[in-house]
Amino acid sequence: MYGAEYELDTIYPFGSTSLNNHDVPCAVCYVPTRGSKLMIPARNTCPTGWTEEYDGYLMAQAYRLQATEYVCVDGQPEATPGGYTNHDGALFYPVEARCGTLPCPNYVEGRELTCVVCTK
Repeated sequence: MYGAEYELDTIYPFGSTSLNNHDVPCAVCYVPTRGSKLMIPARNTCPTGWTEEYDGYLMAQAYRLQATEYVCVDGQPEATPGGYTNHDGALFYPVEARCGTLPCPNYVEGRELTCVVCTK
């Protein structure tokens, strides 16, 4: 079993190339005083009445590889200390909008999608 690593060799949504092939740390969003959590793709703000926990970029395994889930990665991502080896296990790629299945011009073809995690 392999861990996950960032795959950012040609796309830099976080403004840095330093995360390519670095291991993605595991994180859990838990707020004991709020019972509901919501991840909203293609937005960077929460609806009225919800509290923003963080915003960032939507990431997932590449469409041409095995299926995976979409994950909202914090806009200030971290890497596991000392975790830089290119195993190509589970790879986190930025998710890009594709017109046709998504309504354009609401989305921009090829642009990385933002996301926000909200609690209530």
